[in-house]
Amino acid sequence: MGFFDNKTSVEKTVRDIGYMDYEYKNDMARYDFQPYIDKFKDDELLSEILLKFAKQGIDFSIHMNFITNMFSLLCINRNPSEEKRIYRTMVDMYLDRPKIFINQNNFNKIVSSFDDKRIVLEYFRFLTQSENLKDIDNVDNISAMIDYVSMARQYYVDDRALLSSAINLAKEMDPVILEYGDKSEVEKIIKARLDEDKKANGVYNIDLETLAEMDRKLDIILNSSSVLETLIQTAEKQIEILRQEASNSKTEINQAKIKELASMQKKANKILKDFNSSYLELLSQQRSSLIDERDSLMAEINREVDKKKTELLSIADGVGKRISIELGRVNNVTSESLKKLKEFVENNDGVRQILSEAKTNEEFLSRLAQVEKIASEAGIVSDILPEAIASNSKQILVPNVIIPTADERVLDAKVNYYFDRRIPFTERFARLMELKQKDIEENGAIYHEKFDDVLKIIIENQKPPYMYGPSGCGKTYMIEEQIAKLLGMNVLTNGYVLYEQDIIGYTNSATGSYVPSNFYRCYKYGDMIFLDELDNGIANATIVLNRFMGNNNKSYTFPDGINISRHPNFRIIAAGNTKGNGRTLAYNTRQKMDESVMQRMTPIEVNYDNRIEMRILKDYPDWYNFAINFRKAIEQIPGDSGEEVNSMGTFTTRDAETVRIYLDDKCFDNSQIMSYEIVETKDQDYLSKIAQKMSDLDDEDEFTSGGKKLLKIFNQSLAAKKENN
Repeated sequence: MGFFDNKTSVEKTVRDIGYMDYEYKNDMARYDFQPYIDKFKDDELLSEILLKFAKQGIDFSIHMNFITNMFSLLCINRNPSEEKRIYRTMVDMYLDRPKIFINQNNFNKIVSSFDDKRIVLEYFRFLTQSENLKDIDNVDNISAMIDYVSMARQYYVDDRALLSSAINLAKEMDPVILEYGDKSEVEKIIKARLDEDKKANGVYNIDLETLAEMDRKLDIILNSSSVLETLIQTAEKQIEILRQEASNSKTEINQAKIKELASMQKKANKILKDFNSSYLELLSQQRSSLIDERDSLMAEINREVDKKKTELLSIADGVGKRISIELGRVNNVTSESLKKLKEFVENNDGVRQILSEAKTNEEFLSRLAQVEKIASEAGIVSDILPEAIASNSKQILVPNVIIPTADERVLDAKVNYYFDRRIPFTERFARLMELKQKDIEENGAIYHEKFDDVLKIIIENQKPPYMYGPSGCGKTYMIEEQIAKLLGMNVLTNGYVLYEQDIIGYTNSATGSYVPSNFYRCYKYGDMIFLDELDNGIANATIVLNRFMGNNNKSYTFPDGINISRHPNFRIIAAGNTKGNGRTLAYNTRQKMDESVMQRMTPIEVNYDNRIEMRILKDYPDWYNFAINFRKAIEQIPGDSGEEVNSMGTFTTRDAETVRIYLDDKCFDNSQIMSYEIVETKDQDYLSKIAQKMSDLDDEDEFTSGGKKLLKIFNQSLAAKKENN
């Protein structure tokens, strides 16, 4: 009969602990617990014992007979509550140090030797917790020591006196002899103690042969002369001395061997420990050396790059200036030539006549169109000659050179209502919160838990916010889609900063004209500049930002030579994946940002907000349950190098959006999504660690029924990946 045919609390316990391992679960399912339930007559107590075994990872099947027999000996229903308490404590001690119990016969002897089961508990508590015995693993010697109790029972009437003698014997035993000595030596000590017990109770071990020998010796002594008596006594003393010396020598030799062995073992352990310590120290030194060399090499490369960049910019600037001078000279010559050409055309009747007649010359007009096309491609726009020919005007106009100019925005210096410090901050912020609440109620919007703090920092403008957190947690969405819209402002997003020119712009070496940056436009016209992935840029280049941080910077002279006033609505917002301290395990290309830059920003951690994923996956709660537990599993995995793990391989907000789209469009099923989005994008060993942590979460009932199905698909996909590799 299978165990699961019995609807007992034991079955529930087996189910609870069995899902940790599929094979373990099957073994427990096939195991027949009914005989033990019949003996216990208390399946809740049996369930409790099974749970103790499972938590310590001990195979219960090889211990059940012993545990059941222990129950039969201790729980005889004289005092059920007290006896079960003693039994539970005994099981805990058994699981902690099973070698102390040795075997079933020895345990039976101890239980039968004491009438009071509480004394049994005290004795085994001493054996399992005594400092003198905690490191002893010699089973034979421990068994011999425990046998003393059953052998000495006949000489003690009181349980407490027998317990005291047994404890004193264990305390007097040399731990070295117990661990490394022969069983015969331990038995010799026990025999000596038993002889003392006999004598204390008036029992002497004298048989008939010994009495006869004593009588014979007595007759000899009585019949011998005093001289012979003296010789015999002397001889007996010498023999005893020799015997004692031989015994002492043997004992000393054995003890010396045992001590020498123990000393050698300690020395070996010390050598091994010193070797491991030296190896780890060397490994740490080598690693530190490599990191220092890498940092030194990177610093040297950066210096060389900056030097070459400066040289190239200097050369380019010189070339640009020379080209500007040449262009000016060419423009002057061209203007003078065009002026002379114009005078010549206007004052020459023959040319006017030719142009007047050209309107009927198709070949001439065709060639003139080709010339105008070529001039247009060269940047010279002219539509005067055709008009002059068509109108047959006496005044012939010379073509003009038109230089295009970039469209300029209208500069509006009006302060944004939410940035106007003349209005109390509480009023401005309260109005923003009303707009936010309206968006939530009408559109079901979800705002990140750090949204309000980031918004306050932007409004106050004391120091720019630096939002750091894992990729895909919603930093960019918060700035571009929420904060910018609530404030009614434009936001321009910049990537990481590699050169100062990314911030302040540069002069075009070919034309000599200034090329403004997005940062310049925001500074001048009052927009927000979002510096995304600031920690992925070059540290030396980002230092230029120091001139613009805070609200003390009133104006700046950009490379065009014009001093630009800072617009009152201008705001800097920065973001990155690290705290600015350099690379992490997940973001290993990041560099340490300069301390002067970090001090001028307000760091604020923006991590994943589960409410956002809950909104995205509201129609797919099974995937939401899986995603949250996937993140929990990763958070429980420390980096092997001791570095910050951050979001390596996690389930991001972008992943949630991708999963929702795939499921909405029904283009992929759960198995395909799990493979493409979760398994194939991550390292196999790292996935195995995640799988183990998720199994632990499953045991803690963190998964819903639907989440369990996705967990099964995840494990199957991982197994398939391992097989393919």
